[in-house]
Amino acid sequence: MEKIARTRVARRRRAEDSPRTTAAGRLGSPPDALVTRVRTPCLTGNGAGVGKTQQSRREPVGRKDLLDISLYICTLALSMRSILAAVALSATVLGLSGCTKIKARDLIREGNALYRSSLYAEAIEKYNEAEQLEPDGITLYWNRACAAESLVLKLKDPSKAESRHKYADLALSDFKTWLDRLEAQEERDREEYEKHRLVILKADERCDDLLNYFLNEHNKFPEREELYARIAKQYDECGRTKEADEWVVKRTIDFPDSTRAYMALAIRRYEPLWPDEECENPQFNCNLDPSERLRISDDVLRLLNKANEIDPKFRDAYTWRSMAYTQRAFAHPYSDNLEEHTPEEKLNVIYQREDLLDAWKQAKARCDIDQLPECDPNKPPEEQKEQCCMLSPRPVSIEDQALDAQMKDELKAEIEAASQAATDEDAGKKKPKKGKRGK
Repeated sequence: MEKIARTRVARRRRAEDSPRTTAAGRLGSPPDALVTRVRTPCLTGNGAGVGKTQQSRREPVGRKDLLDISLYICTLALSMRSILAAVALSATVLGLSGCTKIKARDLIREGNALYRSSLYAEAIEKYNEAEQLEPDGITLYWNRACAAESLVLKLKDPSKAESRHKYADLALSDFKTWLDRLEAQEERDREEYEKHRLVILKADERCDDLLNYFLNEHNKFPEREELYARIAKQYDECGRTKEADEWVVKRTIDFPDSTRAYMALAIRRYEPLWPDEECENPQFNCNLDPSERLRISDDVLRLLNKANEIDPKFRDAYTWRSMAYTQRAFAHPYSDNLEEHTPEEKLNVIYQREDLLDAWKQAKARCDIDQLPECDPNKPPEEQKEQCCMLSPRPVSIEDQALDAQMKDELKAEIEAASQAATDEDAGKKKPKKGKRGK
């Protein structure tokens, strides 16, 4: 009978300790990163649960010769005090050690229940008590780290920065302890540790620590192009725009055949062109001088052209080229009164029409890459018979395009002639008069 009771107790305890995945134990996802969107749940199951990477190396519950005897002793202690006294004479050290571990496990389970109720600070207190009883464990460090991490993610108010920093220190320390105490570390264990570490550093706004991490990764793996983008982003988040710009440019130098490198630099250079809704015309940024908008647009187009030289079917480049040409079109100033246009304003009208046509051509190129026919302009999207390219009508007909080319040449000649006449006139005014000869 005693053997049967002992077996049942041991089985029940092991069942309580075993992790069983539940949705209640899952936390949110981390931000970018090298960047992964799904994180192994910190805490799972109803027992002294552990993360997914820990399931194969939990606490020494499987040491049957020691812990099962301890379980048996502690269980009998609740109802058979006389028997306990006799057994304790022969197994005092073993019994007390086993009872201590059982108490620690009970505290961990209480902490897990509080964790699942989002009572993270209270859960940490239970884990602290368990640590006092079983300081050489592993499970409680993982669970306490997850509880502390949850508080770090929760304490976003700047006034709570001091508390957040305290819990961040605890989480970072406990995750490191968990990793160091694993009997046989696997690559996925180290990856899991790094994922949680980066989440905590970002949530606690530890800019320099994050920068150092990504720079060290770059030094170890200089061939990883994606690190250039991550380092630039981190510099931006630290408010160090100049260094961020340098890393985006450096990427095009170190990876001269990368379409994505030129694309990233083009997008960064495009940023000042984003329309300002507070402007009278919200289609462009009126805070920039037209000449500056022209210069930026030309720079963006140069970089995107480079990307398409590397890969003519690089679709994203055509999308941004269309946007750049559109912004360029708005950078040719002229008055609303067409009858009073100067030759320069007439020429700017033609330039605008050319840029709008080029923007349309980039959209057309995307459809050609996707091998999609143009949609029927007389039907709404839901009535189209097949997948097609929703392309706006051509802004300038072929006939008007030819007339614009002819008129542009005439206007350029007229402007050049007027400029030359003005130059000759100024030279005549500045020519010194000859003095009268004496008799």
